[in-house]
Amino acid sequence: MGEVSTLWQAHLETLRPHLTGRDHRGKKGSLRWLEAAVAERGGRAGTVRNILYKDLGSPEEKLRLFEVICDLYTEAGLEPPPLPSELALESARRALGRDKRRLFRRFVRALEQGDKPQMVVVGGPATGKGVLLSAVQRAVPDCLMVNLGGELAPHLHPLAERLGVELEGILSQLSPTQPYALQAALQDELKNELARALNACGRPLLLRAEKEGQLGGLSLRDAQGNPVGLSAWIEPLLRRLTIPFLAGLTEPPPNLAWHPLSAPSRAEARRYVKDRLPDLPPERVEALVNQAGRNFAELSRLVLLEAAQTQGSAPNLAQDTALRPILQALAVLSPEADPGVPVPLLEKALGKGLEHLSQAERALLAPLGEGKVRPALRTLLPSVPEREARKLHLLALDYFKNDLFRQLHHAWGAGRLDRLLELLSQDPSRLALLPNLWAESKGWPSAERERLAMAVVRYRAVLGQYAHPEALEALEVLFRSADPSIQAWARVKAAEARVDAGNFPAALELLPPPEVLSGEIGAEGLLVWAAVERWQGDYAQAEAYVQQALALPIPPFLADRVRLWQGLVAKDAGRFEEALEALRQVSHDPLLVGRARYQSGDLLLRIGRVYEAEAQMRQGLAALESSGAPPEEVARVRARFGSVLRRIGNFAEAERYLYQSIQEAADEFIRARAMSEASVLELARGRPLEALELLAQAERYLREVRERPEEAHYRHRRTLYRIAVAYWVRACGLPYLPPYVGGQRAPDAERILRELERELSTKQLPGDRYIALAIDVALKLSLLLPADQAERMMQGYLKQNDPYFQAQARLGYAETLARQGKWAEALAQVVQIGELQDPGVQAWKLGLETQALLGLGQEEAAWKKLQSSAGLPAPYRAQLGRVLGRIWPQEALRERLQTQSPLALEDCLSLRLSQAAPYT
Repeated sequence: MGEVSTLWQAHLETLRPHLTGRDHRGKKGSLRWLEAAVAERGGRAGTVRNILYKDLGSPEEKLRLFEVICDLYTEAGLEPPPLPSELALESARRALGRDKRRLFRRFVRALEQGDKPQMVVVGGPATGKGVLLSAVQRAVPDCLMVNLGGELAPHLHPLAERLGVELEGILSQLSPTQPYALQAALQDELKNELARALNACGRPLLLRAEKEGQLGGLSLRDAQGNPVGLSAWIEPLLRRLTIPFLAGLTEPPPNLAWHPLSAPSRAEARRYVKDRLPDLPPERVEALVNQAGRNFAELSRLVLLEAAQTQGSAPNLAQDTALRPILQALAVLSPEADPGVPVPLLEKALGKGLEHLSQAERALLAPLGEGKVRPALRTLLPSVPEREARKLHLLALDYFKNDLFRQLHHAWGAGRLDRLLELLSQDPSRLALLPNLWAESKGWPSAERERLAMAVVRYRAVLGQYAHPEALEALEVLFRSADPSIQAWARVKAAEARVDAGNFPAALELLPPPEVLSGEIGAEGLLVWAAVERWQGDYAQAEAYVQQALALPIPPFLADRVRLWQGLVAKDAGRFEEALEALRQVSHDPLLVGRARYQSGDLLLRIGRVYEAEAQMRQGLAALESSGAPPEEVARVRARFGSVLRRIGNFAEAERYLYQSIQEAADEFIRARAMSEASVLELARGRPLEALELLAQAERYLREVRERPEEAHYRHRRTLYRIAVAYWVRACGLPYLPPYVGGQRAPDAERILRELERELSTKQLPGDRYIALAIDVALKLSLLLPADQAERMMQGYLKQNDPYFQAQARLGYAETLARQGKWAEALAQVVQIGELQDPGVQAWKLGLETQALLGLGQEEAAWKKLQSSAGLPAPYRAQLGRVLGRIWPQEALRERLQTQSPLALEDCLSLRLSQAAPYT
């Protein structure tokens, strides 16, 4: 092998191992073969050697040789090399008119200079938008190319998949029953996600748009909900892009600057034909130009017809018996959502290799890379008779064994409803890949349509879209089934919808008795029964139903739901490690994974493993946001995540999540809950008035609401407790952070806390959340009572089985002892508390230990103990300084701080602990 000295030789070295055989020109890829191929295209054979070995020759001759080499790459199933800039300019000069050539040169040169050009061109049908974009794509092969028109979803699917955008999640939320403003908001969310992903990808974008479009069968809408054309709809997306783009639009955008495209001149049309068919005689070129006029689209079709002339031309290429097989194969094997056709599959469908294709057949193909081709013009693809289409779909179904979308698409096209329904029953969320399947299934046999209806209901149920038109229609189909087991399942799902809405009495009226439930349907019914029993407070029976469901044969997607419920009932029963293990096993459905991670985070927070809780809940929230979870669920989880961030002292991020939840929660119940949780952040920042403003609104709603009565009862009590805390914070002048100090007077807080304490101690309210609330109420009430009374009250809370509850009770009890000067007893209580990974517990424990050491006269040991606060979040360190600064011997503290600040010593200590002493 000789030394490679030019790019041309490098291209051939890559190509030659894939070339075999000879033809009338000689051995494929040899110098003699290349010379003959160039001569047949109207070039000079003598220039080939100089180009290959010296890179010498005119751009026109180089371009002709480059096209020959690209054809060889395509025949070998390889992706052709990128067009050198010099040749791209020559190709554009030959193929484009003056205005398009000027725009081409301006865009490409700006890219070469490192700029980020953003250009919009506008021209009606047949003005050459596609020709201009294709020329740029040849010159800049790493561009992203998108064609939009008609139904946008299939066009956006491959782009979204490439960019990692969850297109199905957003599309599944669209519904014709929604208000137009909500449809517009969801469409804008999609554009925002695409812009973000495109900007992150960084590659130049080439976009071509027709006049009209729709999304998920719905009209395109602007921000005000008004229907708009495709150009106006795309404009906000283009405005958000920071990458280079060239957009060819059929209509002018409302506000962006744009360049007009004129219809092709005769000279431009002539160059186009010569560029595509260089061997065509001049008189035949003129005949085609005369026939097409100034319509580029028509001219391109005529060029293809001319290429097929030797096999017999016809207005419809599919009528040509020589071209019909490849056109029908492309029509079936190249769906718009995934147009790439693997070369081996196409060759199998055609019964011959691509090297044996005629020039006309080759003209119908465009290389796609990775051993795939696509139709050069989709408009030429015919409708295929059912019999031929089924054969091709069956061929593809056998080929695409590991491609889920293609398995679904071709099973549907082949009429293999058994295979299609098997795939959907394994995971109903796959329906997102076939958005029109339910609407087009009306003619199916009743048994198959009922199976599809079950998949539709499951798919919408997981998304929380029980009222979606498809879900309602599918349920109606199931209620009319002649099969009693299917009717029972429909009742189960209808009851599940009532549970989701918090209407448990209505769910009870619909649910079949648990003893009649069996199999896969039984597992789902038992989970609904578990939810009802959990609502009624019978956690043991709820767990029994979940265990029964676990014992039944269930598919993976349903196993996730059962594991999720297993985790929930184990959490209710106080078996936390078992709950965490069950929740960890949820791994199949992204939405259920998000819910499981959220529940794990909530449980970890409950047992004081706060940093683990933050990691789990952050994962859960991200999964819910990306998998199309209902907005109200995301808002609820976002609020709870804000509370986790507050607990670890990350107040800035906590504020963002909490107030975003309040702003975005459409459900008033969730909004009230988020406002109640946000109030605690304000109290932790020492802002009781802001907290009371939030709490007043939340309390009023929760007091009057009639929906979800059990949940409302608990949330109302928790909000009353937080109102009492707000009055306590206002009275003591300290943020709501440990270490807490008793001895203040706050009559309003005491009144509310006494009423809550009386209710919680006399009523047997279900769930450990009421135990947690009772301990919280007792702790805050003890701070307002005389120390001896508080001591007696807190003694009653010391016998807690839960380590976290016990730690809180011990801290509260130790605080009452410290107020009475019982330093040794207080210290004895504190040292019994284990090493819980909760900064609040750690801060209060450290504060009491330091206070006890001071009380015992061990000031040096107390100072050393206080220095161990360095590992706590800054807000907790600051609170330690405020509290301990008030009780530290003042002269000793001033000497230790060595400060000249006019601030009170407690504030100096607070600043010293929370940051690097900027006040000295």
